[in-house]
Order: sequence, then structure tokens, then C-alpha cells
Amino acid sequence: MIDFLHGTIKQVEPTFMVLAVGGIGFTMRISLTSYSGFKDTREPVVVHTYLHYSQTDGMSLFGFCSASERTLFLHLISVNGVGPGTALVALSSALPDQLMQAIAREDVKAIQALKGIGPKTAQRVILELKDKIRKELQNEGTPFAGGSSKPSASTGLDDALSALVTLGIPKATAEKSLESIVKQADKTYTTEELIRLVLQRSH
Repeated sequence: MIDFLHGTIKQVEPTFMVLAVGGIGFTMRISLTSYSGFKDTREPVVVHTYLHYSQTDGMSLFGFCSASERTLFLHLISVNGVGPGTALVALSSALPDQLMQAIAREDVKAIQALKGIGPKTAQRVILELKDKIRKELQNEGTPFAGGSSKPSASTGLDDALSALVTLGIPKATAEKSLESIVKQADKTYTTEELIRLVLQRSH
């Protein structure tokens, strides 16, 4: 298993990044949380990784800005019915600390609101992970730094639309949702905020 890669970011988008390591470019799928952590980085970075293999898709490399986010990802995919794609969307729909708190509180509605997770799977997530998550919260406090990004001057509509389509939202649905959000907004949203809002609406 590749535990981490240390290199220079050549490209980073809301759903993937390309990391140059020793003359080789590694393409990795990432969450919005990791995108927020990497997007303004110019110095060499350490990316925590997970290599997944499936008979249908072959090998897929996932990247994370922190070991804690990867741990939560691994917790999620250990639950029957939650694959890597669903886990990554979950980490893009809500901040990792919010997910951990929801699991620890046994908040079925919050987990069920995540795209790709139905009522039964939400209950399984809580049943199988609540004790692990509670222990981690007790041992480490809040293990995730950060929070929501500050609004920027650009809405990032094109980037948000591209990312949403990659995450499985039909283009027409994503466009309609983005248009509705922008019309009703009394502030300028970042790309990450737009994506999260649409994912929350699309469930």
C-alpha cells in the first residue's frame, strides 16, 4: 500500500489532483475538504493516499490532505453499502468534523442526507462506527482543523458545475440548482460552498 506521496501539485480541481513525484505524475481523486487544503499550496506537499482496486474500475488512487480525513474515509468504506465513491461524496457534502459529530450523535437524518446513502445504510454507518468515532473524539478532541472557506469574489460556477457532473449529478440538474442558489444568495459563494449546497439539495 502507498501510505503517502511527497511532491509538487501540478493540477488541483474540486474532484481530483495531479501530483508530480520523481518525474511521475499521480492522478488522485480527492474530496472538497482536501481541495480546500491543497488549492492555494505552492510548496511541495505530503498527500496521504489510499489505493483501491475493483474488477469494474481497476485501480483508483485517492488522496487526502490529512491522515485524519483518510481514517474517516476508511471507516466509511468499511461499512457494507458504502463504496469509495460514496465515501468521497460524503466527505465533499459535509466537513469531516461535521460527519464525525453526526455519527457520534447518532444523527440518522444527517447521515441519510448525504448523496448515495439511504436510510438503512445510514443506520449501518452509525451502528458500526459510532463507538470508534466517539473514542477518536475523546482521545484527540476535534481531529480536523479548518472550517468553511471564506467567500471569494468569484462564484466559481464553471468549476462547481464540472465537479458536480463528475460527482454524478446530471448536468441539467446541477445547472438548475446552481442558478437557483445564485439567484437567492445574499453573498458570493466559493466553489466548495456551491458544490456542498447542490449536493445537499440533490439527495
